[in-house]
Amino acid sequence: MFAYGSLYECRSQASDRLIKRIQHIFTLKGTGYFTWFFVLYAILGFATLNKYGVHYDELTQRTIGFENARYIAGWGKFEDVQKHQYFGPLFETPAYVLEQLVYSQPMQTKLLVRRGLLFAIFLLSVFGVYRIGKLLYRHPLAPGFTAMAYACWPRLFAEAHYNSKDVFFLCMGVFVLWALSVSFYKGKFPWAACMVAGMASTVRIAGVFYFIPVLWVLLHYQFNIKRIYAFFLGIMVFIMSWYMVYPAVWKAPWDSFIGILRYADENPWPTPTILAGNWMMPGKVPAYYAFLWMLVTLPLVYIMVFFTGFYKAISKFRLSPIIQYLMILLSITLLYLIVQKPTLYNGWRHVYFLYIPFVLLGGVGVDSILNSIGYKRTLITLCFFPVFLLLNMKHDFVYFNVLKNIWKPGSFSMDYWGISTRDALLKSNVHDWKKYHDCVSPIRIYAFTETIWLNKQILGDEGNNLEYVGSPDSADFVLVLNREGKLDSYKLPLFAKDVYKGDTTWMLYDRRSLNR
Repeated sequence: MFAYGSLYECRSQASDRLIKRIQHIFTLKGTGYFTWFFVLYAILGFATLNKYGVHYDELTQRTIGFENARYIAGWGKFEDVQKHQYFGPLFETPAYVLEQLVYSQPMQTKLLVRRGLLFAIFLLSVFGVYRIGKLLYRHPLAPGFTAMAYACWPRLFAEAHYNSKDVFFLCMGVFVLWALSVSFYKGKFPWAACMVAGMASTVRIAGVFYFIPVLWVLLHYQFNIKRIYAFFLGIMVFIMSWYMVYPAVWKAPWDSFIGILRYADENPWPTPTILAGNWMMPGKVPAYYAFLWMLVTLPLVYIMVFFTGFYKAISKFRLSPIIQYLMILLSITLLYLIVQKPTLYNGWRHVYFLYIPFVLLGGVGVDSILNSIGYKRTLITLCFFPVFLLLNMKHDFVYFNVLKNIWKPGSFSMDYWGISTRDALLKSNVHDWKKYHDCVSPIRIYAFTETIWLNKQILGDEGNNLEYVGSPDSADFVLVLNREGKLDSYKLPLFAKDVYKGDTTWMLYDRRSLNR
């Protein structure tokens, strides 16, 4: 009886502690403001998984996961994996394995599973930014402010649903710094950051930039091990981690590594792109390319706070290994962009990982600002981030700030991946088809690329009445997307179009009267 009573009492006390802990988390005295934001943000993110169209590379990325999963299981051929040797399967293979839970379901469900996994990983990175901020900032509200700013950049919110390359690589960068921060302050597991950096380098070879400042911290802050051992052991962990999760390099790791370096540095995109009204030819990207894209796509408030934080962070460089990591990552990447002028296109998504030092160094400025304003003003300011995101959600995948208005329409690449195709297809599918036909028949749509077929997958049953045709002469509608700042024109009635800040993202021409 005594044992039973003690067990009952222990369970009761544990239950009370859990309830009190949850209550504390959701109160403003704890982390309530950020917890409420995080929960509502997660709900919004998962509720909008099908809001965005399927981009051109989605099924190619899925194929990478399929081929690597089969090869690892012993069912596939190395030659099939090697076809995509420049693109690591770190996300794609687990995503394809997860798809097997819904193997018998239509492609729409499988795409939503992939997107759900990607957004879950992104949510973890949001929490990672918050935890890093807890170690970096002094004001109790600064970590939440910084994490909210990180999460509410409209373009990142959109791409966190479908960009399994650049956004996933960005998340891996957050995890590297998170692991390093915990290691430094607890004095344990110093090799975790090296391991994550090695794995990140399979997604993009720029993961080496994550690793360089990790080595700096290992050399300058001892973890109960000699510096020279720390240096070489860190390199060994990095290399082994890179190798273990990259099946395409298992047979010839050194040759593969050199080939990947050359591909990343020299591979030009097949067509020109436009920036500030100037056409950039393949392989001839100017040094200011990424910087100008950052200037017109990041919120102006973010940019101003970043420069404030950067100025403040300079005086704290020697005192904080986190700031040292951020400064080194920012410096070597910017130097590489200026000197080497690597191949970039479709905005600055290839270097989205610069958003990590941008936001966290900006948080240093936020930390100092919060100490000079009242508590009530601080709480009111917190509303800015979610409201800002919600106001831009219709066009968050092509968000520009007001500086973009300096240039005339057609001066910047717009919907490169064809994400807006989904909305255009829905627009064509709502008209009364019986008005033009005696019976229900497919709506035939032509577009210059395969975007119609791809986006039928995400529409599910709503896309059953849509048919992709290979010629505009046999189509009922002609869809034109704005990829490079300009639109092809047809001498046809305009059925619908979508305009954002002076730029037309897509136009839908009506050919039904010609087909009758």
